[in-house]
Amino acid sequence: MALEQQREVFAVPGNITSKMSWGPNLLIKQGAKLVQEWNDVLVELPADIRRLLIAKAQARYGQIPLETKDEAGPALEISPATRSLMQALKADVPTHIDELLATFDTLTSSEVIAGLFELEMLGLVRQLPGKNFVKVW
Repeated sequence: MALEQQREVFAVPGNITSKMSWGPNLLIKQGAKLVQEWNDVLVELPADIRRLLIAKAQARYGQIPLETKDEAGPALEISPATRSLMQALKADVPTHIDELLATFDTLTSSEVIAGLFELEMLGLVRQLPGKNFVKVW
Protein backbone atom coordinates (compact mmCIF):
# COMPACT_ATOMS: atom_id res chain seq x y z
CA MET A 1 0.00 0.00 0.00
CA ALA A 2 2.86 2.36 0.78
CA LEU A 3 4.36 1.88 -2.67
CA GLU A 4 0.97 2.61 -4.28
CA GLN A 5 0.94 5.93 -2.40
CA GLN A 6 4.48 6.81 -3.57
CA ARG A 7 5.85 6.38 -0.02
CA GLU A 8 9.27 5.13 1.01
CA VAL A 9 9.36 1.63 2.51
CA PHE A 10 12.12 0.61 4.93
CA ALA A 11 12.64 -2.75 6.60
CA VAL A 12 15.01 -4.14 9.19
CA PRO A 13 16.12 -7.64 8.18
CA GLY A 14 15.66 -10.56 10.51
CA ASN A 15 17.01 -14.05 10.96
CA ILE A 16 16.04 -16.14 7.93
CA THR A 17 15.12 -19.11 10.12
CA SER A 18 12.64 -17.11 12.25
CA LYS A 19 8.96 -17.01 11.34
CA MET A 20 8.82 -13.47 12.78
CA SER A 21 11.29 -12.26 10.12
CA TRP A 22 9.25 -13.38 7.13
CA GLY A 23 7.48 -10.01 6.72
CA PRO A 24 10.45 -7.63 6.76
CA ASN A 25 12.57 -10.00 4.67
CA LEU A 26 9.79 -10.22 2.06
CA LEU A 27 9.52 -6.43 1.96
CA ILE A 28 13.27 -6.18 1.30
CA LYS A 29 12.94 -8.80 -1.43
CA GLN A 30 10.16 -6.71 -3.00
CA GLY A 31 12.26 -3.55 -3.02
CA ALA A 32 12.05 -2.01 0.44
CA LYS A 33 15.19 -0.21 1.54
CA LEU A 34 17.35 -2.26 3.87
CA VAL A 35 17.97 -0.63 7.25
CA GLN A 36 20.99 -1.80 9.20
CA GLU A 37 21.68 1.40 11.16
CA TRP A 38 20.17 4.85 11.73
CA ASN A 39 22.25 6.37 8.94
CA ASP A 40 20.45 4.21 6.34
CA VAL A 41 17.25 6.14 7.04
CA LEU A 42 18.95 9.51 7.46
CA VAL A 43 20.53 9.49 3.99
CA GLU A 44 17.09 8.97 2.42
CA LEU A 45 15.60 12.10 4.02
CA PRO A 46 15.37 15.35 2.05
CA ALA A 47 18.38 17.65 2.49
CA ASP A 48 16.49 20.35 4.42
CA ILE A 49 15.22 17.83 6.98
CA ARG A 50 18.71 16.32 7.33
CA ARG A 51 20.17 19.79 8.01
CA LEU A 52 17.50 20.43 10.63
CA LEU A 53 18.17 17.10 12.38
CA ILE A 54 21.93 17.70 12.36
CA ALA A 55 21.47 21.18 13.82
CA LYS A 56 19.21 19.79 16.56
CA ALA A 57 21.73 17.03 17.37
CA GLN A 58 24.59 19.53 17.57
CA ALA A 59 22.57 21.82 19.83
CA ARG A 60 21.44 18.87 21.92
CA TYR A 61 24.82 17.61 22.98
CA GLY A 62 27.18 20.43 22.13
CA GLN A 63 26.40 23.13 24.67
CA ILE A 64 23.70 22.20 27.15
CA PRO A 65 21.86 25.29 28.37
CA LEU A 66 21.41 25.78 32.10
CA GLU A 67 17.71 25.29 31.60
CA THR A 68 16.07 23.27 28.87
CA LYS A 69 12.33 23.39 28.36
CA ASP A 70 10.73 19.97 28.52
CA GLU A 71 7.58 19.38 26.44
CA ALA A 72 5.85 18.33 29.65
CA GLY A 73 6.27 21.80 31.08
CA PRO A 74 8.79 22.66 33.79
CA ALA A 75 12.34 23.74 33.03
CA LEU A 76 15.03 21.19 33.85
CA GLU A 77 17.99 22.36 35.92
CA ILE A 78 21.31 20.85 34.87
CA SER A 79 24.02 20.91 37.53
CA PRO A 80 27.60 21.98 36.77
CA ALA A 81 28.77 18.44 37.60
CA THR A 82 26.34 16.99 35.06
CA ARG A 83 27.48 19.53 32.47
CA SER A 84 31.12 18.49 33.08
CA LEU A 85 30.23 14.82 32.65
CA MET A 86 28.47 15.56 29.37
CA GLN A 87 31.51 17.39 28.04
CA ALA A 88 33.81 14.51 29.03
CA LEU A 89 31.80 11.87 27.17
CA LYS A 90 32.21 11.18 23.45
CA ALA A 91 29.60 9.98 20.96
CA ASP A 92 31.78 7.33 19.37
CA VAL A 93 34.02 6.13 22.22
CA PRO A 94 32.50 4.35 25.23
CA THR A 95 33.86 5.62 28.55
CA HIS A 96 33.90 3.32 31.56
CA ILE A 97 32.46 4.66 34.80
CA ASP A 98 35.78 4.05 36.61
CA GLU A 99 37.51 6.33 34.09
CA LEU A 100 34.92 9.03 34.76
CA LEU A 101 35.39 8.63 38.52
CA ALA A 102 39.16 9.03 38.09
CA THR A 103 38.74 12.05 35.81
CA PHE A 104 36.42 13.87 38.21
CA ASP A 105 38.26 13.28 41.47
CA THR A 106 36.50 16.29 43.04
CA LEU A 107 33.10 14.59 42.62
CA THR A 108 31.90 11.74 44.76
CA SER A 109 30.89 8.48 43.13
CA SER A 110 27.27 9.29 44.04
CA GLU A 111 27.45 12.62 42.20
CA VAL A 112 28.92 10.98 39.09
CA ILE A 113 26.28 8.22 39.09
CA ALA A 114 23.48 10.74 39.68
CA GLY A 115 24.79 12.94 36.85
CA LEU A 116 24.98 10.01 34.45
CA PHE A 117 21.47 8.96 35.43
CA GLU A 118 20.20 12.50 34.82
CA LEU A 119 21.82 12.57 31.37
CA GLU A 120 20.31 9.17 30.56
CA MET A 121 16.86 10.39 31.56
CA LEU A 122 17.27 13.45 29.31
CA GLY A 123 18.22 11.14 26.44
CA LEU A 124 21.68 12.67 26.06
CA VAL A 125 23.70 9.66 27.26
CA ARG A 126 23.27 5.93 26.84
CA GLN A 127 24.67 3.21 29.06
CA LEU A 128 26.32 0.29 27.27
CA PRO A 129 27.08 -3.13 28.76
CA GLY A 130 29.86 -3.15 31.33
CA LYS A 131 29.07 0.29 32.82
CA ASN A 132 30.30 2.13 29.71
CA PHE A 133 28.66 5.40 28.66
CA VAL A 134 28.45 7.28 25.33
CA LYS A 135 26.77 10.46 24.13
CA VAL A 136 23.64 9.93 22.07
CA TRP A 137 23.38 11.45 18.62
